Amino acid sequence: MSKKANPTSIGLFFAVGIALTIVGLLLFSSRSIFHPRQKNIVYFTTSLKGLNPGAPVKYRGVTIGTVVEVLIRHNQAAEDFSMPVMISIDKKVAQSKSDDQLQIGSKAKLDDMVKHGFRARLDADSLVTGVLHVGLDFVPNAPPPVYHQTKPEHLEIPSMPTDVQQLLANLAQMDIRGISEKLNAVLAKLDTVFSELNVEEVTVGITNLLSAANRVIASPDLTNSLASLKQTLDQAGTVLKRIDERIDPLTVSVTNTLTDAQKTLAELRGGVRNVSSLLDPNSALRPTLIQALQELGNASRAVADLAEFLERNPNALLTGKSRPKEQP
Repeated sequence: MSKKANPTSIGLFFAVGIALTIVGLLLFSSRSIFHPRQKNIVYFTTSLKGLNPGAPVKYRGVTIGTVVEVLIRHNQAAEDFSMPVMISIDKKVAQSKSDDQLQIGSKAKLDDMVKHGFRARLDADSLVTGVLHVGLDFVPNAPPPVYHQTKPEHLEIPSMPTDVQQLLANLAQMDIRGISEKLNAVLAKLDTVFSELNVEEVTVGITNLLSAANRVIASPDLTNSLASLKQTLDQAGTVLKRIDERIDPLTVSVTNTLTDAQKTLAELRGGVRNVSSLLDPNSALRPTLIQALQELGNASRAVADLAEFLERNPNALLTGKSRPKEQP
């Protein structure tokens, strides 16, 4: 006979189940409760193949959020075919990992970051799988930001293509067919030029040129000229050495002569100063010097008178000076 179920046990089982459900919900939602998240929208002009909801949002390789939704169109102009992507950024994680740099929840702060090159790009997690994630970074010399929302609904982060995408876009704009045709034309011209060349004559000319160069190099005249040049350089070195040996004594002699000349000039200056001191009006020797000069002048005049007398009376040296006659 089967045992009857206990209503108390059944009630307790349901109560425990409900409690576990509530705890589970709290645990799963605690991240959203204690970690406020900021929704932003990004518009990409390229294909979003490989980008799925739940993909990480990274700032310079550090995960700070996730992709919430990938849309085809949302709040944009009719002629705008960009692809919108909704992202959710964990503000607490972003601020804790970058101090106060990533204040994305503030429009004023976001605008200032955009001015300094803050942009969103699609980066590949793996080139093999093609899985993409949204990368955020400050790009030096970033192009001007382009906004796509027709009315302000979410804070928009401007995007820019990656380097690979820019390269592919540039390649897509290249006229590959025109380049190929020009290359084929150049190759055809080169083929025509080479076909017109007489290869045998060119080969003979090159051979003759090499032979002539070999004869010139092996020529005795060239060898003798090189030897003569070496001898001339050696002689020039010897002459320069001798000149250098003679320059030093000559320099010493000139230096000594200049020193003697300097001493002589100093002595001459001393003599001039002595003469100047003798001729000074206040000098004690000036009267004596003047008297001596006067006596020397008187003596000179006496000698002149004697010479004049002897010229008139040449016999005076023999007869002596005649006395004047006495008058009666």
